[in-house]
Amino acid sequence: MTAPLVLQISNEDRDYGENNAFVRGFTELVREGRLRHRYAAPAVDPADITRGERPDLVLVQSPQPYPWGHRQVASTVRALGSPPVLVWEGDAWGGLGKPLRVRNTSWMRHAEAVYSVAHGPQAELLHKASGGRPVHYVPNCLPLAFAPPEPPGAAAATGVALLGSRMTYGGIELVRDDRERSTLVRQLTDLPGLRVYGKRWRGPHACGAVPYFEQQAALRRSLITVGWNRYRRYPGFFSDRLPIAMAAGRVHVSSRHPDLEWLPGPEDGLHLCDTPREAACAVRDLLAEPATELLARAARMRTWVLAHMTETHALRHMLAPYLPGIPAPTGPPWTTGRAPTPTASPV
Repeated sequence: MTAPLVLQISNEDRDYGENNAFVRGFTELVREGRLRHRYAAPAVDPADITRGERPDLVLVQSPQPYPWGHRQVASTVRALGSPPVLVWEGDAWGGLGKPLRVRNTSWMRHAEAVYSVAHGPQAELLHKASGGRPVHYVPNCLPLAFAPPEPPGAAAATGVALLGSRMTYGGIELVRDDRERSTLVRQLTDLPGLRVYGKRWRGPHACGAVPYFEQQAALRRSLITVGWNRYRRYPGFFSDRLPIAMAAGRVHVSSRHPDLEWLPGPEDGLHLCDTPREAACAVRDLLAEPATELLARAARMRTWVLAHMTETHALRHMLAPYLPGIPAPTGPPWTTGRAPTPTASPV
């Protein structure tokens, strides 16, 4: 029996090959004989979508740089033979700088289901924008491009690194809760060896923007890494910078959002804090601890994220209800229950 064909409609505006999101995860499922995979990036070549064999299922990544309209999406779905469509919404929306766009909602209105990286207000927004489609939670997971087989080294790892751009101008937040990120940076500026990566930072600690695929290498230059997610009131939300940092082999300090109790805790390298002041205090406390202990905790966290929260887990969660040959992942956040305990790995 021929394995089902899944068409992945990417949200990339260039072809990164196997480093494109979900491509390595699909490759794992293809290797297991569970499906066949075809990849299309409309911002690169829109005609590539309808070429070749008609798919049994379509997975659309959002947000899209390609300017989809309702009529074009409808005609594309018909040209593909009207297969089931799933939409993965990999960003949070709302606020002055991030209204939902037609190019994303056009696909949602043709979807069997929408998968969102946050629930609560985000799920309500997507449910309404999609015309009442069911919205399910799937967190941002570790892209397999950031999962090298060997544990990271610790040589010359010193100081603290924060990665994330600034989007507040004259006190006006273009993205919700961005001001808290700026507050955290101000409270860390007296630390020796502080590195702040991202756009629009100023001062001696500012290191400028880092290309996406180089961010983990930048984080590994430091002993402690820091992040601060926006959309603090969106339950379950964090950007993919969190799993990328968790897999970097360094203890990580970040913001606490509702419904993230399933993630590892401080004993396994992850410190989630309610305020920037609390996060800055946590960083200072960690700097006083032995580096060997910090690296051991970070190694357990890295092992956990590779075992439970990669893009392959996300794919299996989204595809399993529609493709019987795909085993669904178990354990939080995929099923209810207590989070799996991280296991030790060598530093």
